[in-house]
Amino acid sequence: MKRNALLLSRCLLTLLVLAGCCTLALAAEKKGKHPKLSEQEKYIACDQCHAENTPDLHKEWFDSRHGVAMVKCYQCHGTFETFRVTPKRQVCAVCHENMMKKCPQNKACWQCHLPHTFKAKK
Repeated sequence: MKRNALLLSRCLLTLLVLAGCCTLALAAEKKGKHPKLSEQEKYIACDQCHAENTPDLHKEWFDSRHGVAMVKCYQCHGTFETFRVTPKRQVCAVCHENMMKKCPQNKACWQCHLPHTFKAKK
C-alpha cells in the first residue's frame, strides 16, 4: 500500500511538472510528426482538437485508464519539439516502473497491450 501511494505521488508530481509544458496533439502524419500548428493553436489542449479531428482515437484514450486518470498526450508522446508517435519504454517507466520489471525487455508495451486502451492483446 505504501509503495502504491509512493508511485501515485510520483505520478501526480510528474503530472504537475508537465502541466506547465506545451500541449501536443496525438494524431500524427505518416512521417511521425505532428501537423504544423500556429503559436495560438499550441495553447489548445490536445483533447479539444482530437475530439473533433480524430474522434475514434480520442474516445479510445478518453475511455482508457489513462483518460480517466487524465494522463495527457504530451506525457507519453512528448511536446511539439520532442513529439514521437511511439513513446520509448523509459517514458512508460515513469509511472509504471514496477510493471516494466515484469514485462519482456525486448518488447515495447504496445506489443502486448493495445495502445491507448492498455488492455492485453488476445
